[in-house]
Amino acid sequence: MEHLETSKDGDAKIGHKTADTSFFVYKTHIAMTEERIITAATVTSGEKTDGKELPALIQKSREAGMEIETVIGDKAYSSKENIDAAKDGEYKLISR
Repeated sequence: MEHLETSKDGDAKIGHKTADTSFFVYKTHIAMTEERIITAATVTSGEKTDGKELPALIQKSREAGMEIETVIGDKAYSSKENIDAAKDGEYKLISR
């Protein structure tokens, strides 16, 4: 049987997709066009919520010259802060 070792990486953290599942990693958050071209990316430790990365992804995409009309994301992106930011940033946020 293969020997398993716990990572000693002090920056990685435990994240949870559901109450019954967890992972010990880093997470990559990306923004991309309809054609699936990546326009921005951020990397966080595993416990960070996806939705909190939206402002940075929007900023990086705009700095790369992208015009943003609509953002589509899962329910992690539907926070009040992101809804308000969409109104202020003049883009439509589609999130459950």
